Amino acid sequence: MITIYILAICFLLALSFKIKKTNMPEARLLLWYTHLLFACLSALCGLLLLNNWGFRGSNTEGVIFSLYAGTGMMLYGLSKPDTSARYAYLLCFFGFPVLLLVALLLPPSRYIALVLILGFLFTDEVTRHKIDSRFSLEAQSTGLFSYFYDYNIVESKLLLFERKKPDVFRTYSQFRNVHMSKTGKDSVHIQLECSRTTIDTTIALRNSRQSSRK
Repeated sequence: MITIYILAICFLLALSFKIKKTNMPEARLLLWYTHLLFACLSALCGLLLLNNWGFRGSNTEGVIFSLYAGTGMMLYGLSKPDTSARYAYLLCFFGFPVLLLVALLLPPSRYIALVLILGFLFTDEVTRHKIDSRFSLEAQSTGLFSYFYDYNIVESKLLLFERKKPDVFRTYSQFRNVHMSKTGKDSVHIQLECSRTTIDTTIALRNSRQSSRK
């Protein structure tokens, strides 16, 4: 939910700046460089995610993307209207939530807008269980319309990054109890109790070979 709070605060600040016609050139310049920084970080996040890498933390990428969009909204609020490409670029950040709110009021597009808004509000639920100082098991739902949980193995790499081994298994209900024990240097035994089933599996931490009993 932290991403929703960031976007909501940035949108309200941008709206306030625009209504009050705030003129702060120094703050606008600083915010522009901050926006460029988060734009570069967002591009880096995208490249890392394509290769199952990421920054450390279960929601770091979401915060970075939110700050990229949020600083764009605030820059729009501090900018004077003109016909430049930069102003049109900033308008996209502020205009998207406004467009959703307008669509919510119109009967033909109301249901589509409602689905999009709920999809943004109910973000993925992520829970991590530590295996050792380097590895952890991550359980991730897929948002509002999900009825299953995907489990990933997360390995801490270098200083700021981590690598995921995605979709090692899937459950169709939320887990209740998790028991894990290392069975060797590169494998872990996992017992997962769900409301509908019990999973007993051994997973290799550094390769895809896996044996399981359900």
